[in-house]
Amino acid sequence: MPEDKRRNKEKRLICLCNRVSQTRIETAIAGGCNALGKIFDATSAGVGPCGGSCQPILKKMLESYAREGTFPDDPRPPSRRRGRR
Repeated sequence: MPEDKRRNKEKRLICLCNRVSQTRIETAIAGGCNALGKIFDATSAGVGPCGGSCQPILKKMLESYAREGTFPDDPRPPSRRRGRR
């Protein structure tokens, strides 16, 4: 993976409430967290004060990894991507 893509994933927050990065979630999923509850336990993503608004993103990441063995470059919906509306 190119260095700039790796750095972007490390900085990109998927769970804003608990400040959990895309890299941390991908590492948890690749390490065996194959359900939302396991991701929550391993990373604290998805259980913040917002009520879990990142759960659809986590599901997308789980499904992509289960289906293809890879993750989307940016799993967030376009409305959550900086500079894109």
